[in-house]
Amino acid sequence: MFSNNLLIVDFPDHLYGQFRHFANLIEFNLISTNANNALSTKSNAENAENGTTIMVHYLENPLQEIGCLSAELFKSDLHIAFCPALNVELEVIFISSGFHGAISVDDAIAQQIQSIKKVHDGDISFHPKAVSKYILQRKRIPSSGNRDKILAVTTKKEQQVLSLILHGLTNEEIAKELSISVNTVKMHVQNIYKKTKIKNRGQLFAFAAS
Repeated sequence: MFSNNLLIVDFPDHLYGQFRHFANLIEFNLISTNANNALSTKSNAENAENGTTIMVHYLENPLQEIGCLSAELFKSDLHIAFCPALNVELEVIFISSGFHGAISVDDAIAQQIQSIKKVHDGDISFHPKAVSKYILQRKRIPSSGNRDKILAVTTKKEQQVLSLILHGLTNEEIAKELSISVNTVKMHVQNIYKKTKIKNRGQLFAFAAS
């Protein structure tokens, strides 16, 4: 059995074969799981092997799903986002959320394998423009030091809204991304303020950055 693990999370069936082929080519043990069981699956894999574990998260609708990912998953290991399409703005969000790389379904197989190898070797795998934009915007992007505290008191939907707020989206933009009404967004925002004892966006950014 290979000592390195490629843990694919929430992958549709039609992509499993592709990653089975990848795993064989780069000599990784492929393990399929879902978001609810990812932590336990990762733990079991690490108990059996002492190699590197790379978690590849399939995100059909990244802006809607990224806020639901467990903060515990990102405390260790290496993480790659795999989604139908990529752009610079989305990659910046992935970088700030703790991912080490991003792969598009439309990328050539050789490019996808190269991205996985780069992450395995301790590098990051993002478009240079996304890395540059992230660095230039870093002072305006709050850190996630208090993320666990916020997650402990908010619902999954509120966490989705919060994630988009912290990346600078307006209520109208959040409503569009999540396919909900602006009034519903405002309701979630008010619930976040109430649960965290915060009065406005400025305080929310300050709290998240502390």
